[in-house]
Amino acid sequence: MFYSFELEQYLGELLPEREELLKEMESQALQETIPVVTPPVGNFLAFLVKTSQASRILEIGTAIGYSTLWLAQGFEGRKGQITTIDLNVDRARRAIEYFKRAGIEEHVEVLFGDARKIIPTLEGDFDFVFVDAAKGEYLDYLNLVLPRIAPGGMLVVDNVLFRGWVVPGSEFAPKYNRLISHLREFLTNLTRNPDFQTSVLPLGDGVSVSIRKR
Repeated sequence: MFYSFELEQYLGELLPEREELLKEMESQALQETIPVVTPPVGNFLAFLVKTSQASRILEIGTAIGYSTLWLAQGFEGRKGQITTIDLNVDRARRAIEYFKRAGIEEHVEVLFGDARKIIPTLEGDFDFVFVDAAKGEYLDYLNLVLPRIAPGGMLVVDNVLFRGWVVPGSEFAPKYNRLISHLREFLTNLTRNPDFQTSVLPLGDGVSVSIRKR
């Protein structure tokens, strides 16, 4: 986490009381070390979907569906559809069961497989794309989704600061060299894209928010 655990915990305590299902999923993810967004990031996702009035969402990285539930909360009774993709079939199937329990299964399409192969097969544009998958593949996802984001649409990417190690001069184990290099290249390409306005926020493990210019 880019900033202290204590600060993230405090931000979580400031949130309204979460539904029991979300708490159950948080506990499950913690027990099994399943990577999911933090509650403050989840709340931020719902906020962005609500304020942008997004109705067609693409999510890359389902896991057990925790962030998907937050995204769906942003609809607040509006008609909306989420297409979510994950390579881990077991986790994605568990996500489907959570979607049924949350009563949002009719609004979520779950696709199993490699997002890099699936995205080119999808039809139409999206007004909101959320990426939280293999960090070393972020640049691949970026190149695939940018042309599919509608004017005024939004791209949100999690874990872009990766424990703060993307900052030049940071010290980390050599095994992370390639991953950090990929993330730095991703951020450079994203922030310098003239068709998008981007802000990078030190929320959770780093979140980038980009809006396609009209």
